[in-house]
Amino acid sequence: MRSKTALGKLLALTGAAAGLALAFAPFPFRFLAFGALVPLFWLIDLPGTKRKFLWAWLFGGLAAGFHLWWIWFLIIPVETVTRILLNIGVTALFAYLGVYVGVFALAVRRLGLWFAPLVWVVLEFARGQLQIAFPWTFIGYSMTPWTPFIQPAALGGVYLVSGWVVLVNLLVYKLLFPWRQGLRSRAAYGIALAVAFGLPLGYHFATVGPLERWFRVSIVQPNVSPFDKGDFDSREQIRADLLRLTRRAAVSGPELIVYPETATLVDVTRPSNMSRDVRRLVDSLGIEVATGTPLRHGKRERVTWHNGAVVLKPGEDSVTQRHYKMRLVPFSEKIPYSDEVPLLRKMIGTADMGNWDRGWAYNVLDWAKGKLSFLVCYEAIFPDLTREFVRRGSDLLVVVTNDGWFGRLPGIHQHAELAVMRTVETGVPMVRSANNGISFIVDPFGRVLGKTRLFEQTVLEGDVPGPRKPTPYVRWGDWFVVLSCVGIVAGFALRSVQRLGRKRKAA
Repeated sequence: MRSKTALGKLLALTGAAAGLALAFAPFPFRFLAFGALVPLFWLIDLPGTKRKFLWAWLFGGLAAGFHLWWIWFLIIPVETVTRILLNIGVTALFAYLGVYVGVFALAVRRLGLWFAPLVWVVLEFARGQLQIAFPWTFIGYSMTPWTPFIQPAALGGVYLVSGWVVLVNLLVYKLLFPWRQGLRSRAAYGIALAVAFGLPLGYHFATVGPLERWFRVSIVQPNVSPFDKGDFDSREQIRADLLRLTRRAAVSGPELIVYPETATLVDVTRPSNMSRDVRRLVDSLGIEVATGTPLRHGKRERVTWHNGAVVLKPGEDSVTQRHYKMRLVPFSEKIPYSDEVPLLRKMIGTADMGNWDRGWAYNVLDWAKGKLSFLVCYEAIFPDLTREFVRRGSDLLVVVTNDGWFGRLPGIHQHAELAVMRTVETGVPMVRSANNGISFIVDPFGRVLGKTRLFEQTVLEGDVPGPRKPTPYVRWGDWFVVLSCVGIVAGFALRSVQRLGRKRKAA
């Protein structure tokens, strides 16, 4: 009997984990996010079930594996040793993400099911902190294409959307289980579920509307292979293509042209054939160009190299405004805490493992139409980073990325969707230039106004709407996370008082 029960749990949790993965890009089954946690709630609510942490950890690890399996197949030309270390790291990542779900199960079992949305939100927030942060699999991102359901992000960030999705799952569970509940209880949960869906829809219709045109942009998508940046002939062809695409981008009369991450191959702020030709073209066209570029900082023995971005202005002798990437991809761009503990680099580092230097300043750059901030690749998945840029005055988000390493795997679609949520949270538009795609223009409500296909050399042209007024999330920050923490602490305190009261009565 025990083996049958264990098998039932395994099948239920495995199916739910697979369903949760199918609720994210590039799959069209977003509705599965509304029920994927129901088996997990069933497990937590089962009386007397042992090993709840282990079962929930298994569910979380499987969900991460089904969602992120493509990481094993990234097109990264590395040594065999590095590949082995990366594979071990990916497996450890799945196990690590599963731990959060295990902790979720223990906390909710202790506090009660109605605390589930609060606990889930706090644990998602925790996953986005420190240098090992990986805020990729937040359940709220499953709603990105459904514009009405992501508008609450303007109030409390993606965390509020995630909390809402967990609440919907809980109400679905309450509606279906336990089987013995009366018709009146089911009706109450059905009404609560209808209200839960009605609230974001009502907020959507009250806030979302047309926006006025702000400026015209041309986004260059060079479609350079990740393997074609080393030899001289490839670099010359890349330079020729970039200049040709820039001239093509200028035909429609844009006020800003955007290149992708490290599009110039070399530090465009320093003398080279590439920087000379690009800056001459900028001067001749009279159009500002925002580009990703490697950046050399410092002199002599204090030189550091950064993955960065700049705005090239017509007639400008030197580039003074720069963005140095602040959030580096763990292990790929930087071994976490290797600056603080250099021994880590010697212990697990290899010759081809990334060693970029980290930027620390929230630089907001001036351009002809206002102020912009760059998000280089991985940075676009961090809500707090983007919010701080906008809080400091940025009214345009410029994402520069090179997603060629993803190939045609799901990760390339997921990475693009994660960035879209930043527009809703901050109320400012976004332009995204991806080397191999997906490049797009997004309005402040998260509506994609135009985008490119994958692996085509092209220019995306379009009008960018103006920003909204600062959203509550920009003004108040992670208030919903703080409120969730307060609620959890209050819940634990109440449970402690209740247990103490029962002990006194028993005595």
